Amino acid sequence: MKQLIPNWDLDNIGSFCYEHFTKKLKREFSEDTMIDILKNHSHWFDITQAIIALREIGTAECIEHLKNIASNYNGSKKMDIQAAAVLTIAKLANGTENEYLGKLLIDENFKNKWYTMAAIFHKANKNALPYVLEYGNAKIKKSKNMPKIGGLILAYLAEYASKNEQAKKIFSNINKDFEEMDNGTKEYLRKEFPDVFAQAG
Repeated sequence: MKQLIPNWDLDNIGSFCYEHFTKKLKREFSEDTMIDILKNHSHWFDITQAIIALREIGTAECIEHLKNIASNYNGSKKMDIQAAAVLTIAKLANGTENEYLGKLLIDENFKNKWYTMAAIFHKANKNALPYVLEYGNAKIKKSKNMPKIGGLILAYLAEYASKNEQAKKIFSNINKDFEEMDNGTKEYLRKEFPDVFAQAG
């Protein structure tokens, strides 16, 4: 699922981000500066740029501040800031925050579910499984009315489908009308998880 994750290399935006802080805001381009911006809930654009900068210069120290923004920010451009925050958490945490990311799926205040799953896929592991199952069972009843995030949930759960009863229930619902799924999702699932989907449809 690497195609889901944006290019972590800041070559294309790094100079703009750097100049925004050092020339426009007259601030040091450092992790401490970015954390200060997150803590003080600055203008949405400054917050977004700080999140992007932390993807390159951040350490474990900033993760709790990013989590606070992802979970509690209610200002302008909320969806964009949520997306940027979870992707930066994924980059810095390398799978160690997947339980937190999974919990965002069932958090009504967190709206950007697709990016949550994309973040989980950066270093996928079983830590998010209980929350993906809860969300999947609530949202996926059949293929033709799956939410946009449905394909990502199926791809994540396919690893556990043969052993987990809740996952089996979701796939049982999908396999009843597998052919109604979009072609891209069907092809991906059949290719990556043939034991689950080879006979479907």
